[in-house]
Amino acid sequence: MIELAGNVLNWFASGVLFPLLLLPVAALATEKRIASSWMVFLLGVAVTGGGLLFAIITPVLRITPNYSGFLAIELMFFVVALIVLAIGGAGKAAAHLAPLLSAITRIVGRTVMWLLLIMALLQFAIVLMRYVFGVNEIFMQESITYMHGAVFLLAAGYALLTNDHVRVDIFYRDASPKRKAMVDLLGTYLFLFPICLVILWTSSPYVARSWAFFEGSADTSGIQGVFLLKSLIPAFAVLLAMAGFVVAHKAVETLKAGK
Repeated sequence: MIELAGNVLNWFASGVLFPLLLLPVAALATEKRIASSWMVFLLGVAVTGGGLLFAIITPVLRITPNYSGFLAIELMFFVVALIVLAIGGAGKAAAHLAPLLSAITRIVGRTVMWLLLIMALLQFAIVLMRYVFGVNEIFMQESITYMHGAVFLLAAGYALLTNDHVRVDIFYRDASPKRKAMVDLLGTYLFLFPICLVILWTSSPYVARSWAFFEGSADTSGIQGVFLLKSLIPAFAVLLAMAGFVVAHKAVETLKAGK
């Protein structure tokens, strides 16, 4: 049952999230309402079809193609294309969706940032209890790991939106706004979105196995919620993809303004 739920979530992510990620580039390619809507559908079909073909011709990877899942994803693409058409095309759909995804990412990021203060205070208390009073609390020590994982995974999208990731660049900082937008757009679609989808798909069995027996700490006095900690991995991929959508939308708006 848990495995089926994981498959359904993966199908939803591929059939709904993935075509939505294509909205900015579809809006850049064409301004026409119908053409940009169906471009989302056709691009999604082409990419997932290529992925299915790759899985078929590479048995060395031991991938069993899921044809029913493939058909479900294509049906979702079709529905998303109809919704985009009803809204008014890829451009308008992206303009409506970007503020919502930005707000969600920022709210999550700003909320988990408070864990940094709690972590610092808790770590101070752990050191004080251990070296002054000789008391060792496994539960408190493991809570530091949980909070650190939550901050790292759930705030990554917020850091991308606020441009707080470490950049090691020579040419980008002095580039024109149009060139920066082109770099952001290409980087998002060539690197960010593919790795988000890979993380989402590959983490599904890992998280499902943990949920199957509600995996907990190896220590009886530890936190019995490892399955919840592992669930942050797909959440990280989704939030990062949402932030990437906002970045791509801003890049497209800059490029369109340049035209």
